[in-house]
Amino acid sequence: MKKILFFAGIALLAASCTEDYADWADLQRNAAEEAKTVTMKVTPTAGDINLAAAGDSVQLFAPSVAISDEATTTFNVNLTTGEEGSSVVSLVADNAGRVLKSELQDAVVSFYGARPVPRAISMAIAAYTMVNGQSIKNVASGTLSVIPEAPEVEQAYYITGNINNWENDDKTYKLTNDGSDPYANPTYTLRLAAPENGGNIEFKLTPESGLGGDWSKCLAAGSEEGKFNYNNDGGNLVITAVPDALYYELVFNMLDQTWSVNAVNFNPFIYFIGATDGWANADQKLAHQGDGVYTGYCYVADPNGWGLAFKFQRVAGSWDNEINAGTFTTKTGVTGDNNIEVAEAGVYYFTVNLAEGSISAMKVTNMNLVGDFNGWNAADDAQQMQWDAENFCYVITGAGVTDKGWKFTTNNSWDVNLGGDLGNLEGNGSNISAVGTTIKLYPTRKTSDNIYCTVE
Repeated sequence: MKKILFFAGIALLAASCTEDYADWADLQRNAAEEAKTVTMKVTPTAGDINLAAAGDSVQLFAPSVAISDEATTTFNVNLTTGEEGSSVVSLVADNAGRVLKSELQDAVVSFYGARPVPRAISMAIAAYTMVNGQSIKNVASGTLSVIPEAPEVEQAYYITGNINNWENDDKTYKLTNDGSDPYANPTYTLRLAAPENGGNIEFKLTPESGLGGDWSKCLAAGSEEGKFNYNNDGGNLVITAVPDALYYELVFNMLDQTWSVNAVNFNPFIYFIGATDGWANADQKLAHQGDGVYTGYCYVADPNGWGLAFKFQRVAGSWDNEINAGTFTTKTGVTGDNNIEVAEAGVYYFTVNLAEGSISAMKVTNMNLVGDFNGWNAADDAQQMQWDAENFCYVITGAGVTDKGWKFTTNNSWDVNLGGDLGNLEGNGSNISAVGTTIKLYPTRKTSDNIYCTVE
């Protein structure tokens, strides 16, 4: 990267200026004061500044301030990307042109993210020299190339341990960060089934590039609890067995080099079974949201004249440890002592809290489309969807959605809304941008583990 030497000068009298230095500021002075001359030269640091190899402070430039009397100079530095509209980060440099490494790291990450590649930084330097009680300002500018401090993070990591016989090429247990830029989202997760024998799990994480026998880049245990090391520097990571655990939820932060494990004794789903499907199928399901809370939509009907009754199963098709009306001490919108019952047929939004023993059921009286196209009106009757009981979906034709964003709302309210990816809609999810006139929403998870929709 080309570096340029900048000169800035200040003269107290026009007569003291030369063609090498410009008169940058006027000094307020009394008539009795003897004229002084202040000059400044600034040389930006050449080459890449690699923050991974830096100490606590980093030199951005080499300043040289010349004055005929004793004086004190301070430096303020404004950093930008150099692009129009760039945000500005202001730092204070010492008299050698050095700033705190941590502050420079934060600035570069705020501009570009943490990926450790050279980043162009523009700086505007203001030097304030105090002489005879007066402040004289010089300015200069320059460019730098800075590499932020961060480890090499790959797109995927795999567990290699005693649960797969330490097979380094096994891809069964994959940790991902949802496929996004790992330097923008460094959090990698995996829900791991607890071993049937109830034993500990010992493992290392193998990056994608190391599959097939290369252990050199594995993630290993750090010297502190909850920390890990790169480059296979350390022993095995260990999940200590928790009695009755069904799953272990692993979370790794690849930039902070921290990891945690949470034992889960709740299944990812509970399954609706009842008169709707002749008590034969447990296809509709509620999804676990954490801490024993399950939510979702289910269609309650009585095609055989058996009543509007149902239960939930922890494992589809198994009546072991069933979830019935007696499971709950608090019931809202449902009744019953054994079977759970509702008053009317229809689609319901359920919230089941197995940790606290409560259940609530809200009947869905309408499902609407809402977005930029209708002023985000959650109660727009013109965009109301119709329930298709045969296909377990809501349908609308002639939808008015646009690519400027839209979502699904329930019962003319934002309290329960759906957005996000078409194949995996979530409560309070992001705006949808897909465009079409026929939209079908499948809310009951009958044919998928996700709530999803199609747009045509």
